[in-house]
Amino acid sequence: MSYALHELPDLSSLGGEWTTVTVADCAFGTPVKVGRAMFPDHEWPFEPHNCRCWDMPGAWYLDEHVLLCMGCGVDGT
Repeated sequence: MSYALHELPDLSSLGGEWTTVTVADCAFGTPVKVGRAMFPDHEWPFEPHNCRCWDMPGAWYLDEHVLLCMGCGVDGT
């Protein structure tokens, strides 16, 4: 499932919010805007522009409606 940025699921029940970041698309390398989850008490180990998402595990949240990269917090849903 994919979402337009204004349709990203509400993270407030987890204490988080979305921010928009621009990263290179994995398939074509072109810049794309994606949602990144931000939590006040958590720092991701990588920034989206240098995260190796293909090597990082993801985790499902909100009853498996949101898949986040555990390396940088980018929405992979």
